[in-house]
This record gives sequence, structure tokens and C-alpha cells, in this order.
Amino acid sequence: NLLFIPDNNGDDKPDGEPQILLDGWGIQDRHETLNSFIWGPDGWLYGCHGVFTQSYVGKPGTPKDQRKFIDGGIWRFHPVKKEFEVFGHGLSNPWGFDFNDVGQGFASCCVIPHLFHIVQGGYFTKQSKPHKNPYVYKPIETVADHHHLSAHGGARFYLADTFPSSYRDQLFKCNIHQHEVLIDFMERSGSGYIGRHHSAFLPINDLAWVGFSLEIGPDGGVYILDWHDTDICGNAINFPDSGRIYRVMPKNAKKIKRPNLSKLSDLDLAEMQNHSNDWFVRHARVILHHRASEGILDKEVVGKSLQKLANNAKTSGKKLRALWAAHVTGLLTESKKIELLNHEDEYVRAWTIQLLCEDRKPSNKALESFNKMAKVDPSAVVRLYLASAAQRIQFNDRWPILEELVKHEKDVKDHNIPRMLWYAVEPMVPDHSAKALTLAVSGKIPLLQELVPRRMAVKKSAKKSGPDPSWQKHIQKIAPGFNVRNVGEGGVRPIKSFRNEIAVQTHPKDKTVPCEIYRELEVPTGKKTSLKVKASYHAHGDWQIRVKADGKVIHDQIVGYNAVQSQWLELNLDLSKYAGKKIPIVIENRANDWRNEFGYWGSIKVVSK
Repeated sequence: NLLFIPDNNGDDKPDGEPQILLDGWGIQDRHETLNSFIWGPDGWLYGCHGVFTQSYVGKPGTPKDQRKFIDGGIWRFHPVKKEFEVFGHGLSNPWGFDFNDVGQGFASCCVIPHLFHIVQGGYFTKQSKPHKNPYVYKPIETVADHHHLSAHGGARFYLADTFPSSYRDQLFKCNIHQHEVLIDFMERSGSGYIGRHHSAFLPINDLAWVGFSLEIGPDGGVYILDWHDTDICGNAINFPDSGRIYRVMPKNAKKIKRPNLSKLSDLDLAEMQNHSNDWFVRHARVILHHRASEGILDKEVVGKSLQKLANNAKTSGKKLRALWAAHVTGLLTESKKIELLNHEDEYVRAWTIQLLCEDRKPSNKALESFNKMAKVDPSAVVRLYLASAAQRIQFNDRWPILEELVKHEKDVKDHNIPRMLWYAVEPMVPDHSAKALTLAVSGKIPLLQELVPRRMAVKKSAKKSGPDPSWQKHIQKIAPGFNVRNVGEGGVRPIKSFRNEIAVQTHPKDKTVPCEIYRELEVPTGKKTSLKVKASYHAHGDWQIRVKADGKVIHDQIVGYNAVQSQWLELNLDLSKYAGKKIPIVIENRANDWRNEFGYWGSIKVVSK
């Protein structure tokens, strides 16, 4: 459950029983349920959710068919409207999410590539499992241009002034396997970013160090939560009482008094939106939001202060602070938002689009402005936000915006825009196929010209079933000459980076029928022939590998952390005794305890020397 514990007098003691705001969260994998809460600049509470837990979320008493499903991604909840929605779909087991200085969200992940720029309504690379919507086709991939070992925890942009200015707006995160705190910096590229490696900020010489969460404090220090255990994936608890929290500060940093923002006046909180440490900005904004929701905010005083900030701000970040604070306090009128769509700053225009579509009911004036912006706005960021907002707009009003957005040839190679356009078009294809095809053909975005006909073909052949023909192709990329059969959950799925290797994922058909990778092999005479297999396992599961040659079992073992004690199992099986014979080779991905039985294959090959 997502709980609210009331503390009306601020003494850090509950003033009543916990209130259940949302229930229906799954616990199939307790490592991957709701986590990493953070208040967004728009007043919503954001959080992460992992792929191996299935949740049907809603307010207590909500029927299942009215609940929101999530099995991986970023979610958000509005504390006043009591609304829940999935903000971004996919990822793996994210345990870190934060917004940079201009309100762009980034998630840190485990197993799959570690860094994603999260766009509202986006579908992102998903570990092990397909998206619930089978027509996503092309998820948005990582923005990182580099790799680290598998798991990352925590994500916080340094938006304070205690450290040198070179650290500002850099993303701090923990790498669990490398036992260190790392920093990435975001380099603007088109509508999004390229995530580049900055430095290993804090290497740790303790193999039990498991940094899992980060915060930037009011003193500008970096606070690090260390789970501290030798079993990184949590399959065993070896040190139950060893968790700890560290603070990292520059030498001779100035001490500050413990802040108590709840005692400040409305004006003080409004003026704090200009503070050099975003800890104060964010916490002050939350209090302003609360006071506005309770009807006890002096809106005239706050409005004048925020307008002054907006008029004098020199950076996009500070202009946005004024916008966000005005939004959460209810000071942004419809006419003011329409006016801001012409603002000189691209991020202000972009964020205003998102705020106008927050309730999925943009006005006719807003839609008219969106249509014009889709045609003439020079900013890729604005076009990205329009593509994102299109998913929240009724079909009839969505078409004119998309018809203009698809004309921008400069967006063809953009990391986000073509895919976001597809996510907006896709649900309209079944009932409006001719119009969707015209949109794709008349536009400049090749991805739509590829995916619209593909989606139309699915409609015509929806009754067909059976193995996906691409499965054999995926297997043969890592296992030349082999085929696959009896594939279960998730199908055969190629993964660009699994534990720093290109891999293919399989799953048993059921508890008794294994997935089989197989071939016929003529074993040459006069040579030593070996079968080499490189396989791995899900972080919170294991499975049984059984290798058969000529109908006989030649290898049988469990593949999991406790059994392998390494990220990859590497087998080298001698087949020389079968020289001169044609034999069947079968490699089984068998169920063990029916918990995350995914097999990950790095390579399967026959070598004769």
C-alpha cells in the first residue's frame, strides 16, 4: 500500500492511523515494488516500479477493471486530486529517479543499460518481458554512451552550491557491483540528451558496500544509503544489522542551522524559489502546494513574488521554478498558460504544454496553439512535448497536431520524437487505418512509414497464432546453427546489454516443459569437438540447464547466483566421443522453483580443432 501518515504539528510523531491512499501493489518480487519517492516540480509524487512485480493500482475499493496496471516504469500520484497514472513504461528494476534543473526526468536502472531520459507517455527498453501493449515495436533506448557493471541504485542531480560549480546539474548515482558512487553528465542532443560518464566520484574498497539511494541535503552534502551486505542481489541477508548512511562534504564546508521551512511565511517560501540549493526550492514548493490546497495561502503576496522571479530570472531553471510554483499554488490561469506558449524559453513553452494537458482536457484555444506550434516552433524539446501531449488528447483533436509534427525532417534521427509520434498514432490505426497510412506516407518520418503498415497487418491477421518467426533469427545470432522451441513467457527476446554482454532471453513453456535450443550435429573425425555455452540468470531467480547429446544427459545443473557464484556460467563440453556420428544436441532451459526462470544466453557454439 501507499500510505500517508499524518503529522499535523511537525513533531515527527504520527497524529493518527496511516491512511491507505493506493493499494493493489504486487509483491511477486519484493525487490521490485514501489520505491524511490520524489516530489515532482508539478506537484505530483513520483516513484519507481520493477518489471517482475505486477500491480493493479487504485484507491481502496476500486474494481480491478478500473485499476491501472504497471509492471515496470515510473508512476505518479497527485496528493490533492488523488489520481494515479503511469508516467513512463518499461525499464528493469529502477531504484532512482530525479529531475534536472530544467525538469527533465532521468531514471537509473539495474541489469539493462543504466540511464534513461524519461518522457511522459514513453515506452522504454524493458528487461526480460515484452510491453503489455504488443504494438510498441520500438521502445526508447538508453541515452548513455557508456556501460558500467550491472546494477545502479539512486539518482540525484546535484543542484546545490556547497560543492564546486563544476558538479552542478551532474547526476550522482550508486553502482552496486562496482562499489562506488558515479557521476554522469547530460549533454543536450536534439529533443533529449546523451548521458556521458563524468567520473568515479567515490570508489569504495569494501565489497559489502551496496549503495542504494542518494539525497542532496540542505547543507549541500551528498547523503548515501549503504545497504551493506555481501549478497548484492539480496537473495541472502548475511549482515542484518550493518546498514549505514554516509554524508560526503567538501573540506571546510560551512555549517548551517537545521532548517524548519514549515515555520516560514508564504512570502519567505515564495522567495525561496530563487535559492541556490534546490533542496530548499523543492521543499518550499511542497509547503506552498499544501497551503494552497488547504485554502490558507496568501496568493496575492505569493503571486507578486513569483512574477518578480519570472521577470528577473536569467536561466531556464529559475524561469521554470516560477512556473512550477505558480502551477501548484493555482496561480496559473488558462489565459496565462496560453500566453506562456509564446514564451522565449523553449523549456517554459514545453512545460506549459504538459501542464495544459495534465487533466487530458486542453481547451480549444490551447489546441489551436498546439497546432500552430507543431508547425512552426523551432525547438525539438517543444515538438517532443507536443508528441507526448498528443497521447492525452482526443483522437479528433490529435490528428491536426500529428499532421504538422510528421513534416519535420530534422526530427528523423531524433532519439525520442519518432517513437513518441508512433505511440500517439498507434491506438488510432485499427479504426482509422487509411488516415494513419496517409499521415505516415505524407510525412517525413520513416519510422511511421514502417510501423503503420505493420500495425495494419496485425489487424488483418489477428487470429493467427504460434511461434514468432523472429525467434529463430534471434537465437541464431548467439547460437549459429541452432533453433528454438517450447518458448514460454516473453518469447525469445534479444537484449543489447545484459551484464555487459549481448544476450538472448528465453523462458520454459511451463513448469514441466522446458524451452529447448537444439540442432543436428555431424561430429567430425580426427578433431576435438567441444560445445561451448555461456548462460546467465535473473537476479532474483534461478533455473536448470540440462544438456543432451545423442539423447543422453551430459551436463545438468542449476543456474543461479548461489550455484554459479559468478554472473555467467561458462561450459566447455567435450563431444569428441561422438566423432563420425550425426547426433541431436538439445540444451534445455528448465524450470526450477517457477520463480523468474528466465535463461539468458550469451553464446552457444560448436568448436572443432
